[in-house]
Amino acid sequence: MKSALIKRIGIALLAGSTLLTASTASAYQAGDWIVRAGAAGVYPTGEGKVKEIPGSKVEADSAWSLGLNGTYMATSNIGIELLAAWPFKHDIDCKGSISSLGTCASTKHLPPTLTVQYHFDTGSKFHPYVGAGVNYTYFFDEKTKGGLKGLDIDLDSSWGLAGEIGLDYELANNWMIGGQIYYMDIDTKAKLEGFSKFDVDIDPWVYLITVGKKF
Repeated sequence: MKSALIKRIGIALLAGSTLLTASTASAYQAGDWIVRAGAAGVYPTGEGKVKEIPGSKVEADSAWSLGLNGTYMATSNIGIELLAAWPFKHDIDCKGSISSLGTCASTKHLPPTLTVQYHFDTGSKFHPYVGAGVNYTYFFDEKTKGGLKGLDIDLDSSWGLAGEIGLDYELANNWMIGGQIYYMDIDTKAKLEGFSKFDVDIDPWVYLITVGKKF
């Protein structure tokens, strides 16, 4: 799982580097702050399995919420970004041998992510960048539904690596529009009443469409 994440980050870095062209001026300067807000979508790619139930699968559905991030430019090319969001709410589907349970749980989560970015100078209004860092995900308000309703369920918090690629397009008066794609290594342990803890790999792609301003 970790090696797959490193490969994905490498692909993002390579893709970002192809956007680099000759430039006579930097898009940003040391000391600049860039604040962005917009729509954020979390699309899980992993699953979990309950050891005591052969063939069982547990998957989290995608979810959208308000995404926020702020970047401080340490130099004209190096930025430090903190990603935050309004809580995401995910339904959890039971599949495989337990598919008859349908949507069997739900949870909310907050995924603050800290990355170090490299911003490329393009000599245009397009400002691409790539980054890598660490994600912390806090799960809360877990509930069981359907055939599992009434049972207790708990998801542990998660620490993992994260990679991103982004692009800002400069507008007038230091305003901008942009987008970001993150890949996050989010793995949690779930405890369902009556069963032992089991691993759940969420490992989502996260998409942001934002409006931002430079200060």
